[in-house]
Amino acid sequence: MVPTTFHWRNSLPLTDNGKIDRKALTAVAAELDVAEQNHEGPNTATEHRLAAAWAEVLGIPKDQIGRRHHFFDLGGTSLSALKLAIALNRAVSFKDLAAHPILAEQAALLERRFDGEGGVRAAPAPVPSGRCATTGTTAA
Repeated sequence: MVPTTFHWRNSLPLTDNGKIDRKALTAVAAELDVAEQNHEGPNTATEHRLAAAWAEVLGIPKDQIGRRHHFFDLGGTSLSALKLAIALNRAVSFKDLAAHPILAEQAALLERRFDGEGGVRAAPAPVPSGRCATTGTTAA
C-alpha cells in the first residue's frame, strides 16, 4: 500500500530504550489526520474558479482542494503548471505559479491584477487551436 500523504518529521518519538514508540507515532498520525480533515475550502469566487482549474489540470476532485493547499504538493509538476497557466488564459505566468503555489495566494494575485479593471473578471474564452484571435479591426 502507498500512503496518501507524507509528513516530514525532524525526529520520531522514541521509547526509553531507544526504539520507535509506535503508540506515540500513531497518536501523532491521528492528530495530523484530524488537521487535514478540517481543511478550509475555497471562500471567494476567484478561489472557486482556481480550485476548478486545479482539479481539471491535476485530475482530482474539486472538493479535495482547500484554500491552503499547495499546487505542487497535490501532484502538480512544471508541465501541469504550464497547463494551468493556459487553462487560466495566461492570466498568470509560470513564474507567478511557482512563486505563489498556494490557492489563496494565487487568488489574491489574480484579484490584485484585475482590481484595476473593476474587480475580478471571468477568464476570457479560449481561442480554438490553429486559429488567430480577432482584434475587432479590419485589415487595410
